[in-house]
Amino acid sequence: MKYTYAYKTSDGIRHEDSMNASSREEVFERLRKQGIKAIKVVAADGSKANGEVRGVRKRVVVALVALAAVGAGVVAYISGERTGAATAPSFQTSETRRQVIGDVAVIEKGIRTGWADVFEHEGDRILASFAIPGVPAATHNTSEDEFRRALGEKIEPLPTDSIEVQQIKAMVEGMKQEARAYLAAGGKVADYGKRLIERQNAEIAIYNRAKAEIEAYRKNMKPEELQIVLEERNDELRNLGIKPIVATE
Repeated sequence: MKYTYAYKTSDGIRHEDSMNASSREEVFERLRKQGIKAIKVVAADGSKANGEVRGVRKRVVVALVALAAVGAGVVAYISGERTGAATAPSFQTSETRRQVIGDVAVIEKGIRTGWADVFEHEGDRILASFAIPGVPAATHNTSEDEFRRALGEKIEPLPTDSIEVQQIKAMVEGMKQEARAYLAAGGKVADYGKRLIERQNAEIAIYNRAKAEIEAYRKNMKPEELQIVLEERNDELRNLGIKPIVATE
């Protein structure tokens, strides 16, 4: 039977190829001998069940169902469908928040300082703290007047801005549009702030739960089995805009 497999090179680039083999175990074994660590192996027809190690798929399905259930909580917060909040203003954020790509040191400094050296207004800084899904926000004391003042000004990128700063500025401007729409629909600044905290806490809980599950699987799964679960779990996290789990964590 023909199997397709995926693997990543040392530079982090994902590659896919295929081979004929009698089972997925044979594919893993042949790849190991070539020094290749596969992250996913599937039959040519797309089925993972054919030749899969017994019990692994069931554990993966259970884990993904659990993650989906927690993820539904985030969707509920974003759509304003919380219990007792059926008439709350819309809280759509699908295009405004994501992981920042670039120099890790620059990104970590920005997160640690709340991007204080990037934004003039405290209202912009608090939005920047909530711009990256699943990252704990820095502590801010922002008045409603300061927040509304920030909403009144559009953020423009500068020619000298780094790629990291360009991304965070675009994300904050998107969140400002979201906040303006929320307030225009009758929402209050304080309630909007609470929604930011609720959403961020839910995303952090999703990440921590997924990481804990991977760690539990690490104790009783073969490395190649664990890699499959990790890849599928990270796909789920990426779909929510949350950072993936690093295999060595």
